[in-house]
Amino acid sequence: MAKKKRQSTPPGNAAMASQTTNKTQLEKQVSIWKASFENASKVLEDTNRELDLAIDEAALKNVIAHIHDDDVETVSRWIGKFAQVCGELAKYRSSLNAEYSARWETCNQKGQELEQKETDIQLREDALSEQENTLDEKENELEKRQGEQASLEDQLLTQQRDLKDREINAQNGFALQNKQSLSQLEQQQKQLEENHQQVLQQLRDEEAQLKDTIRTTARQLAELRNTLSDEEHEKKVELDQRAQQLKETEYRQKQEWDDLKQAKATLATQLDEEIERERQSHQAQVDQLNKKLEWTWSKVDALQKQLSDFDELSHALGDLSPEDFLQQQTELKQEIRNLKRTLAESDSAALTEENEHLRQRVSELETSIKDMQPQLLQAQAQAEHKRIAATELQAVQQEKRVLEQHKNTLSVHIEDLESRIAQLTDAHKTQTPFPAMSNMDSHKDFRATLELEDVPDLGIFAEELQHRIAKAERVKLYYPIEDIRVLLGGLAMSQLHVFQGISGTGKTSLAKAFAKAMGGFCTDIAVQAGWRDRDDLLGHYNAFERKFYEKDCLQALYQAQTPRWSDTCNVILLDEMNLSRPEQYFSEFLSALEKNDHNERLISLAETALPNAPQNLKDGRQILVPRNVWFIGTANHDETTNELADKTYDRAHVMTLPKQDHRFKITEYDKTNFSFRSLQKAFQQATQKHTPQVQELLEQLTNHDLTQQLADTFGLGWGNRFERQAKRFIPVMLACGASSGEALDHLLSTRVMRSGKVTGRYDVAAEDIGLLTDALEDFWKTSNLKEDPSKSRELLNTDRQRKERGG
Repeated sequence: MAKKKRQSTPPGNAAMASQTTNKTQLEKQVSIWKASFENASKVLEDTNRELDLAIDEAALKNVIAHIHDDDVETVSRWIGKFAQVCGELAKYRSSLNAEYSARWETCNQKGQELEQKETDIQLREDALSEQENTLDEKENELEKRQGEQASLEDQLLTQQRDLKDREINAQNGFALQNKQSLSQLEQQQKQLEENHQQVLQQLRDEEAQLKDTIRTTARQLAELRNTLSDEEHEKKVELDQRAQQLKETEYRQKQEWDDLKQAKATLATQLDEEIERERQSHQAQVDQLNKKLEWTWSKVDALQKQLSDFDELSHALGDLSPEDFLQQQTELKQEIRNLKRTLAESDSAALTEENEHLRQRVSELETSIKDMQPQLLQAQAQAEHKRIAATELQAVQQEKRVLEQHKNTLSVHIEDLESRIAQLTDAHKTQTPFPAMSNMDSHKDFRATLELEDVPDLGIFAEELQHRIAKAERVKLYYPIEDIRVLLGGLAMSQLHVFQGISGTGKTSLAKAFAKAMGGFCTDIAVQAGWRDRDDLLGHYNAFERKFYEKDCLQALYQAQTPRWSDTCNVILLDEMNLSRPEQYFSEFLSALEKNDHNERLISLAETALPNAPQNLKDGRQILVPRNVWFIGTANHDETTNELADKTYDRAHVMTLPKQDHRFKITEYDKTNFSFRSLQKAFQQATQKHTPQVQELLEQLTNHDLTQQLADTFGLGWGNRFERQAKRFIPVMLACGASSGEALDHLLSTRVMRSGKVTGRYDVAAEDIGLLTDALEDFWKTSNLKEDPSKSRELLNTDRQRKERGG
């Protein structure tokens, strides 16, 4: 409006008009100014704010009266622009309200769509559950087929009995039938694996669709968050909660998917074992048939030997056939009978004399024949041997010439090898047999010391360690404070730990996270099936190369003794330690850890001292098992693993980690390195403080009926090892904030009530288990122990129910 008035004034008279109208014009614009302020106030009201400025026309006119004449035009122009801006603000407010209404409607619509998608996800989860049931049915079908395989093995055994009566030339045919049976079994396995892969692929596709839906929903929620105003904060919170629920659903699906993968791996392993057993059975049959074939060939050799004897007899007879020989004997006998008859008919005296003469002659001839026959046989045999000897002599002479040539060639090679061996021996005399460990003696990374922090009060430290472990790995680990207390108590009790439980409960992660949280190192060793002795764990010495092949475990034991790591808390992780029997490959460690003097816990690496050995090896051949190293083994219990023996269980601290789903707010701590000696000092202080209380508890346990029942019914008692471990474990648990009942319950459940000791036995009735449970409950009441013996009671109740079902 002000612009239009200025444009209507002629340019030449602008100064004159400005002076004539001057402040009168401004006073007329007071109403415009007031209206502009009112528009601005309305705009601010939409943002829950007020324009804290009183609009008074008299005050505005007073302000105008004090404006200099030269500034009147400027102020007038400013008021016009201010009015224009306030008008545009009013229009913007109207458009913003319209857009706000439209977006609110869109938000409601998106919320309804989100609820519909949640319903769809629920339906898909139900479908996934049905597919899991289908997979279980297929696994049952697989078990039936395994039964059919067992029946097939019985049929093969029947065929084996029939094979005894068949001819040798039919053996290859039966072997072919066995191969065909094995081929059919492999085809059945392949078909089952294809069906399993189809089911898993369907589950993968559905999981991918669910993830796409979740990502789309999350992206839409993110877009909505950018456009929502402050008044929509509550709606955003609700949508965030729904998104969180979707993420949790995705997490559960991922866990279920991991479980399915584990089930698939287990199923494949079972199939491989069944096929391997079938192959071994067929191989046993083939071996038995081969033995029969060897027996037949031996019989053939015996018959050939008899035939050779008949040939020698034939040579002795010469051209005379057996029939002719018999005929000749018959004729001689007939001639003798004729002579006897003639003798009887003739003059007896003359005939007797002549007969006697003939008898002597016959006797001489027979003797001569008998003497000549062996000579003849010997002559024939010598002639045959001479022919063979001549042939052999010729072959020996030829072989001798060849051997002489080989001898000359080998002599040259031997001289060359002796020269190279001498060079290698001289070179190795100056080298160390332990290159990696000797490097630790001189390398700065192992020689430099580190400033360490002391462990605070165990009650505070247990909570701090819980949060440090939660942030130690890439993923957050939520272990309850009860497990952290049990872990600290076990560290004070033994250097050997066994973490057991189903797959996915964080056994391996807990061991690694503990080492990182304490500022030590963790050496991860994957135990292999077939380990038999300590060489599989530590390595072996090659006397020819004069070198010890150091494995990771040996290097970790030595590293823990270097200045850099000698006062830190370190872990050697035996992952899946029961794939082989620890009582075999870990036996020397089990014996060493039992020694009371820690300086005597030595493992021999060689029979004699080795030259240039590292400085921390005792006598140049023995490695010390240092106190600042804990062996932590994870154990899964399935058909591919071995059960741990009592020797291992009794010496170890056992923790069973259940699947944890709880969460807590993680407190951030600065990364630090804790001193091992300060941790041991804290353990020692806890032991000194609570030993009288623990001693009283053990005496009450010894005098209670529970101990009598264990001795009479189960043949068990409290040994020195149990009391020694209890006096280390329970005080640390008490210092960490646990109760004595909770600590004792853990010891009883892992040391006494476990399978093979009290539970899982077939020589004990369900009534005995019930009586022991009652005695356990009574001991807890009479001793006024807090925290029920839930772990021990659960083991006893489960075993009693099994016995009552007849299992």
